[in-house]
Amino acid sequence: MTWVAIVSCAVVTYLVRSLPFAVTFRGRLPDAASRYLEALPVAIIAALVGPAVVAPAGALTSGAEPLAAALVIATVAWRRSLLAGVIVGVVAVAVLRML
Repeated sequence: MTWVAIVSCAVVTYLVRSLPFAVTFRGRLPDAASRYLEALPVAIIAALVGPAVVAPAGALTSGAEPLAAALVIATVAWRRSLLAGVIVGVVAVAVLRML
């Protein structure tokens, strides 16, 4: 069962990485595919970082990270800028850890 999961992940990773090369045709991408490709990096980062911030050892954390994550979410939703979210997150964690 483990090998099936590993091979499946490898195939999906290969397909996602090769998609931009395979879809280089003269026409324009459909709107749905374009929105998917634009949202993919954010979704991957959220899927990797989210569980590590909220429940790193299977239990909810109590520290600067959950509050900083809430500030990042609010900033990105308000400003629609990932750079602003990263800056707010770094500054929030630094300030909250000094307190």
